[in-house]
Amino acid sequence: MLNKILKDKYLRVIFGISSFVFLIASVFAAAKFWNAVGPLIIHFDAFKGIDWVGSRTDVFGIFISALAMFLINVFLANFIYERERFLSYLFSFASLVLSILFLAAIITINSVNL
Repeated sequence: MLNKILKDKYLRVIFGISSFVFLIASVFAAAKFWNAVGPLIIHFDAFKGIDWVGSRTDVFGIFISALAMFLINVFLANFIYERERFLSYLFSFASLVLSILFLAAIITINSVNL
């Protein structure tokens, strides 16, 4: 299924790093928010204050959204690899940026809720 991505060493490395960062963020989120009771501050604005208060299901909703975007990028990179290799590389780097942003979001949510 992902044979085109696995053949190209650049795509393999970038998607591997993206998967590793995403896995770290997921384990961190599960460890910190699995037993969370009560409301969590999801978004904080410096001017208005707290914008979005939610529960742990909202945090895991962010996880599901990020996972869906990551899987769509993997599928698109594999699908378009033969026709346009540059776009495959673009999708792979977008996945890396997405996983880093997801890690930053989870760390920020954790630091606000201490």
